Amino acid sequence: MTVSNSRSPTSSGLSPRIAPLVLLILGSLWGLNTSLIKLAGLEGVPPIGLSTLQMSGAAVIVVLFCRWRGIGLHFDRAHLSYYLHVGVLGTAVPSVNLVNTLRELPAGVMVLAIATVPLLTYLGSLAFRMERFDLGRFAGVVLGLAGVAMIVLPSTSLPEADDTMWFLIGMITPVMYSYSAIAAARLRPENGSSVGLAGGMLICIAALLWPIAGLAGQVYIPNVAAPDLAALCIAIVTLVTALAYFLYFELIRAIGPVSISVVGYVVTLTGMIFGMIFFGESHSAWVWAAAGLIFAGLALVNGRQAAGALMNSVRG
Repeated sequence: MTVSNSRSPTSSGLSPRIAPLVLLILGSLWGLNTSLIKLAGLEGVPPIGLSTLQMSGAAVIVVLFCRWRGIGLHFDRAHLSYYLHVGVLGTAVPSVNLVNTLRELPAGVMVLAIATVPLLTYLGSLAFRMERFDLGRFAGVVLGLAGVAMIVLPSTSLPEADDTMWFLIGMITPVMYSYSAIAAARLRPENGSSVGLAGGMLICIAALLWPIAGLAGQVYIPNVAAPDLAALCIAIVTLVTALAYFLYFELIRAIGPVSISVVGYVVTLTGMIFGMIFFGESHSAWVWAAAGLIFAGLALVNGRQAAGALMNSVRG
């Protein structure tokens, strides 16, 4: 989620000098999560049930951290609006959709779909007049969307005939993630800390998902006494989700949101690599060409700005 538009220097916490290493760790964790979510789904964990456990577990961890650090949680009208748009619509909905889609698509292909989030966010920011039109960045969006078209249009791009439909359904996830980023920037309460907002948001997501999972018949309770592979995947995904929040907010504080956007490249690369390791995935020439176009698009949209900001942060 977007937290601020500038870096807030601090005398404690994560040092900007180790930020590149932390970026690699964060991107690798997010890339790993995609394969773990797919693996849990293949083990029979229902989509809503998996998202419910993931968000609930992360909520417990983040809220305990907030209590330990004395960080307040707020549930007034402004905060609830933030939680609804950023959490429920921008996090819970795409999370459930991601779990559901990963049952049908290779993890590496879905990672490429998620990589389009910065491109879609820039388009949305233009629509809401939060960004100025820039021909080079817009060309990056066109390149990225051309990459998406190379996955969807050729009949030999994806392994199965029905995969095109599933990929289009999967694109709901990056669209909603980009909505989350825009909503976070527009609706962020003035008196909310980043970790406190994450805690309140996760509580609201969990409170909503449990009854929905019940109504859909998708409540899933792992066997703690004799944990299986599905339970192990859920536990790791939950821990990774909570840890990723902490690393994300520490990086935001240390180097700023522009610099941290570099993490998207790491997520895409590691996500595709983990897909190959876990599932023996191999991709067609169309998919690899699409990856090249999407990366080129990302570089034009925010790569140069992000890399420059990261280097300045590390130097000073």
